[in-house]
Amino acid sequence: MSHVKGEERGKNGMLSTTWKKGLATITSVGLIGVLLVGCGAATSPGNNAGGNAQANAGKPVEGGSITLDTSQAVPDLDPAVAFDTTSAEVDYAIYDQLVTYQKNTYNIVGDLATNWDVSQDGKTYTFHIRKGVKYSNGDPLTAHDFVFELQRLLNKNMQPKPSPGSTFFFDITGAQAYYEGKAKTISGVSTPDDYTLVIHLDKPENFFLKILAMPFLSAVDPKFVQQAGNAAMDTTKAMGTGPFALQTNAQNQVVLVKNKNYWQKDKSGNQLPYLDKITINVNNNGQLSAMHWEQGQTAFLSPWLMGGDGIPSSQYPTIMHTPKYSNLVQKQDMNAIYYYGLNTSPTVDGKKNPLSNPTVRKAIEFAFDDSQIVKLNNGAVKGLNQPLPDSLEGYVKNLDPSAQYSYNPAKAKQLLSQAGYANGFTIDVWNENTDGAKKEDQAFQAMLKQIGITVNLHEVAWKDFLTKSMSGTAQAFGSGWNQDFPDASDFLNTLFSSAQIPQNNMTNYSNPQVDQWLNQAQYSTDVQQRDQLYGKVVNKVMSDAVIVPLYQNVGYYCVQPWVHDFYTSPVMYDPFAYIWIDPGH
Repeated sequence: MSHVKGEERGKNGMLSTTWKKGLATITSVGLIGVLLVGCGAATSPGNNAGGNAQANAGKPVEGGSITLDTSQAVPDLDPAVAFDTTSAEVDYAIYDQLVTYQKNTYNIVGDLATNWDVSQDGKTYTFHIRKGVKYSNGDPLTAHDFVFELQRLLNKNMQPKPSPGSTFFFDITGAQAYYEGKAKTISGVSTPDDYTLVIHLDKPENFFLKILAMPFLSAVDPKFVQQAGNAAMDTTKAMGTGPFALQTNAQNQVVLVKNKNYWQKDKSGNQLPYLDKITINVNNNGQLSAMHWEQGQTAFLSPWLMGGDGIPSSQYPTIMHTPKYSNLVQKQDMNAIYYYGLNTSPTVDGKKNPLSNPTVRKAIEFAFDDSQIVKLNNGAVKGLNQPLPDSLEGYVKNLDPSAQYSYNPAKAKQLLSQAGYANGFTIDVWNENTDGAKKEDQAFQAMLKQIGITVNLHEVAWKDFLTKSMSGTAQAFGSGWNQDFPDASDFLNTLFSSAQIPQNNMTNYSNPQVDQWLNQAQYSTDVQQRDQLYGKVVNKVMSDAVIVPLYQNVGYYCVQPWVHDFYTSPVMYDPFAYIWIDPGH
């Protein structure tokens, strides 16, 4: 995404997403989209499904095409600037990175790098680039192409817009100097030969490979970029080594065709991808998209295409409790959290802020009934008790007693009295002005009213919400965070480090001990030590009652029975390269 994308909820109360995540140093939550409002069973593949109907169901069928619906047009084709889910869905089909994730796991495996070596101090990575790889236009891939792309990422004056991912790469030696215009080259990057790329870091970074698996440092063809120009590459042209090539990108449709030069083969030696063509129609009417799927016109619905969880909360009970529907649904935990933030500043807008008192914040925690929020979403979301999703490494299974809260209005009133607010007080809660946000805000308002706290709701346009919350002057606010990459640092360093005040750390929470733990964990290569340090951070943040956790997302995928080898991932997007279709099975 660009600096920040918005958070919107669909009509049924679910937070919907066509974002890509937050940026660990300069962005806040990235969640926008249109919520799907219908999903059902399909009995036939429709006329878009090609392939050999006589094929064995277990043997991939080559050829054919699929049609899909997406809720938004692709904002950015250029992987250097793409930072939203709609763009990433397409870019991952066109471009390859040095490394990627193994199917539906967190395991990093080679992509355009066959293998790599890491120095003993954890600061030097030597990547061995796959030989014989070509771009879809036939140009050969070399290690120099990654240097070219990294220079684009770190060009803060790149036109028509610079990369929002530049700060992810600042730990590369010489990266900041290059970014600031103080050096003409990036001193920490070299190419000893055409198929070797060496990257040196200032400090060891345990999650560096995960950063490289993001789209930013994709292999791009320098010759093509220089000929087409950045503007065209971001809007109408693309040239990658991925399984598909771009045929067209318009506001109403994206068409991808098989890259006949693609390097990867399946385990039987068959050329990937199997599909010849993918047509993605832009359709912001979720109900119509659902009907298309029900009629067999589209191959699948997913959170990456449709936003939200892929199934609307209003339809969730019907789909999940009706076998002919639920049998076509795949489920995947999403590393995304939602919460109410409580501003810890002594004053807000020049007035004394009761929330600066941790005892008051604890009272709010005990007044909050998270089961009501889950019910508002018809059970389609999971409960949350901390600022990490339970699917992420670092999640604390057993919080300290001081960091645990249960619904207890009597205890909440007792704490308010203890803090000197026996008669309650009034606070301002900021959120966006969507129907879903209003539902949750009204529930929160009613909960706090029971303990004597009056909530004034300020539900405004997303742009206005960002202006207020990112200035650090929202007394309380509804927000969320989705992973940039699967690591606890992306959540905890972003939301609770003093260095992130106020753009990302919108609660203005500042604790020197927490900062020390965060900094130590970020550059530790000891996994057990990192987990222990992040555990301390989670317990401290919750003990200080900085946020009121709401829930974590679950992704649901409606997949036609004639679509084979589709799989979900906690990290990656829809597996276009591996799916195949067979109307007979």
